[in-house]
Amino acid sequence: MFTNPDTLWIEILVVIATLIFLSAVIGVYIYKRVHQLPTGDCAYCHKSKKQLLKEFYKEFPKQ
Repeated sequence: MFTNPDTLWIEILVVIATLIFLSAVIGVYIYKRVHQLPTGDCAYCHKSKKQLLKEFYKEFPKQ
C-alpha cells in the first residue's frame, strides 16, 4: 500500500471514503442511542409494529 506513486491518490481516496462510511455508521448508531430510538433488530420490529397497528386500526376503528 502507498508504494506506487501512480495509484497513490486512488488509495488515499479509498481510505478516506472508508473512514467516512464507518464514521457515518457509528454516528447513526450513537445518535439513535442518545435519542433512545430502537437500534438493531428492534428497529425493524418497531417499524413493522407501527405499520401493523395502523392497518389494524384502519380495519377495526376504535369505538
